[in-house]
Amino acid sequence: MWQIEVLLILTIGFSVAIPVEDEIDSSEHGVTPGRVSTNCTCGLSNKSPKRIIGGEESGVNEWPMMAGIILREHLYVKNVHICGGTVITHRHIITAGHCVYDDQGRPFKAEDIGVILAAHDLKKLDYSDPNVLRAPEKIIEHPNYVWPITYDLVIVVMPYINFGPTIGPACLPTERFNVDKKRLKLAGWGFTTPYGPGSDVLKKTELIGINHKECGLTMEKVRGAVFDTYHVCTQQTNTTQCSGDSGGPIMWVDEDTNRYTLVAAVSYGLNRCIDYPAVSSDISYFLPWIQQTISETYPEEKTC
Repeated sequence: MWQIEVLLILTIGFSVAIPVEDEIDSSEHGVTPGRVSTNCTCGLSNKSPKRIIGGEESGVNEWPMMAGIILREHLYVKNVHICGGTVITHRHIITAGHCVYDDQGRPFKAEDIGVILAAHDLKKLDYSDPNVLRAPEKIIEHPNYVWPITYDLVIVVMPYINFGPTIGPACLPTERFNVDKKRLKLAGWGFTTPYGPGSDVLKKTELIGINHKECGLTMEKVRGAVFDTYHVCTQQTNTTQCSGDSGGPIMWVDEDTNRYTLVAAVSYGLNRCIDYPAVSSDISYFLPWIQQTISETYPEEKTC
């Protein structure tokens, strides 16, 4: 059987798009109330002035749940954006496990990284301001994590984060979630190689969920790929661009509540943006560990 080399990348995206018959207007998703009321203040978005058509720039503060993971210094360069993340409580952010390791498999300490929230243009941030580049308290790996991509999820524990119109949590699933054929949203700064050049502004694109069994058969052809029950597969629907960061959110809008639910955190893609699925960590699989970690750190915090 022929095999393809796999490489961790900080972007997912594909050069061949999956056609979607009826592209929908998502400008009201997460903005207006759904047909079912909810007391949970999660999964909200701020209306973008533009409709999503392929990979394009997000509106400023369009995604309040979006976080950026910043390496405070890399090869004498300060404040390097390395990954995305997702706010889930006032004190907890989810990202990929390999985001808190260097490319030699050495873990970063909490003081090595910072977190940015309510960010849009990376070039316009004052990283010297501790309210902009926030210092985490600790990093908690999944107990089964093996560098680089096995059980590829961590929780970054933060000092208290005030919520408002520009910062807020994503909703979480309440049970196992099947992404097959689901329309999903991805946001990120669009890096194409680890520590490489990418977009300065936050971007967004549409994805479609891929059947788990079919994806597994595809990934068997990929040398070094890890694919298990805790993974989901996605592919971009209507763009030739690469967009989205490792650790960043893949979200589904609940048709009943019209709120965005975090269904996956980006893990890895192949060595270039080609016609293969990208693999992400299934948040619904990790729910017991996520809730246990919240309870063991700040039990007063609750997810929605």
